[in-house]
Amino acid sequence: MTYLKNVALVTGGTGGIGREINKRFIDAGYIVVAADMNVPEDDSSRQAADQPNGVFLYRMDVRSSKDVDACIAYCASLGRLKVVVNCAGLLRHGLVEDITDDALNTVWDVNIAGAARVCRAASPHLSEGASIINISSVTGSIGRMRGGAMYGSSKAALDALTKYLAIELAPRGIRVNAVAPGFIAVLPMSASMRFIAHADNDQDALAWCIGQTPMARPGRADEIAGPVLFLSSDDASYITGHVMMVDGGVTAA
Repeated sequence: MTYLKNVALVTGGTGGIGREINKRFIDAGYIVVAADMNVPEDDSSRQAADQPNGVFLYRMDVRSSKDVDACIAYCASLGRLKVVVNCAGLLRHGLVEDITDDALNTVWDVNIAGAARVCRAASPHLSEGASIINISSVTGSIGRMRGGAMYGSSKAALDALTKYLAIELAPRGIRVNAVAPGFIAVLPMSASMRFIAHADNDQDALAWCIGQTPMARPGRADEIAGPVLFLSSDDASYITGHVMMVDGGVTAA
């Protein structure tokens, strides 16, 4: 019998949290495909020189079904697709009277429809023991982030997608969970994050985040990667449909 190497697909895999997730799966013995629209065309399907050995870059825009289908086929060509991490996402801020159609459509198309496209394409390649982990956010559960309505709503929808797919795929032995980060210190911060934090610079934005967090510090990207690896492992074999808050106590307050 031929045993295929396990493959983990990490969308948004070149970002701060995505890179830490890549490292954890490499250490666990996986081949990792880091799929991201920021990957240059010339680097697609190549070993990532600036990432751990075993990470392959793939240029993919989750808004394109064609891109997503091609990426999943590439993952399946490398081995057994066992883990899918939907980490691709973007934040656009706006008070209700300032929300534009373009921002609304883009946030929804990436954060929720994009994850759904990836799950749809991956499903035929997943077998018993496989896992899907969606990267959600505390903003899907609380409403006190100024101008975060579009982003938070998309993450609440992602939580719902997680639960529905967990029920749908459970008979096949496929688990679906989500990790919801709190304030993670990935610098530089976006203009949207600074707006939400009522800040003009990263230092003031971080101070605001710390003030919102009972543990009185922002999280690190690797503190998200650990729970993602756990939820994909046999140690979490009876966990599905769960949204794990990794937020330093933000949603407990």
